[in-house]
Amino acid sequence: MRTAASRGRTRAVVGALGVGALVLSCLGPTAGQVDLPGLDTPVEKALSFPAGKKLEFPVHADSYEYSGANYVRVEVTLLRGGAPVGTMACDGFELEGGAGCGSGATHLNGSCALEVPAGGSDAIRVVATLADKGSSAKLQGLSVYIRD
Repeated sequence: MRTAASRGRTRAVVGALGVGALVLSCLGPTAGQVDLPGLDTPVEKALSFPAGKKLEFPVHADSYEYSGANYVRVEVTLLRGGAPVGTMACDGFELEGGAGCGSGATHLNGSCALEVPAGGSDAIRVVATLADKGSSAKLQGLSVYIRD
């Protein structure tokens, strides 16, 4: 027979899992995802988007360590036939002052959005870099989610 305390722990775990799923569903990818091998390495991926579609770009890291305040800056280029047709750059992931570390973080800055131009696009290029090159950060499992 389960005790009231054990039922309470079960409810807490189930509740925490539900909140985690809700956060993931709120910021998770709905239109694609570009996994990055690290900072300063551009990645191109074939993903088509129709003209007029508004896209948002949350940034996710499985784990991170940093020293000094900084931002992970995201640069997105929409391509059609290999040529750029739309660009966006924003500070997508804030690393607060001092030094720190974390895991499983997804951030969405409202300015990390782009409307697909006339004619649409057939590919995307994404690169992430540190806004301030004077401080350091290590990011593992870095991805840019694409939400529509």
